[in-house]
Amino acid sequence: MDSARIYVDLNEMVTEDIFLLSREDTKADSLGNIVTFYDRMPVKIYSDDASSTGETDHLIAEGIAIRYDLKSRPGWEHVKWCVRIAWNTLMHESDLKFLQLLPEEIKKHSDDLPALRACLMDFKSHGMSRDSMLDNLERLKTQSAFQTKDVLSDLMDFVVGWCNPVLSIYNETGPTP
Repeated sequence: MDSARIYVDLNEMVTEDIFLLSREDTKADSLGNIVTFYDRMPVKIYSDDASSTGETDHLIAEGIAIRYDLKSRPGWEHVKWCVRIAWNTLMHESDLKFLQLLPEEIKKHSDDLPALRACLMDFKSHGMSRDSMLDNLERLKTQSAFQTKDVLSDLMDFVVGWCNPVLSIYNETGPTP
């Protein structure tokens, strides 16, 4: 995990952006540290999930801790704290790793598309879907300098399959070396 995060079950949804956080004023984070909540406290959360290959790939997000009155909700009356998440921060850990690693790889190998393709293949082999990879490449493209945008467009060609079919990363009909 990129940093200490607090576990939240994203199936325990109170409203479209509020989830149960804790019945107590404290909770252990992913590193075992005890966190004491206060109203509007920034929190980093995670929830269980897996990649398409079955590997652990937690969902992560950021939000704020809030006191929320759940006395009228049967079964949830004991909960003191909820978290309001920012939906634009919700992603899989692999997406965050991709967004952090790929720009570094592009700096090191900007003229070596086969090396960058191999990096994409590694993410695919760990279960990153075609759509997720394209979304992440597009996100990087909107944040990048002009020179990097060309490289990202070339990488998107590998993902979409507009290149030679043998080089296509998600080619359903041919080999993916």
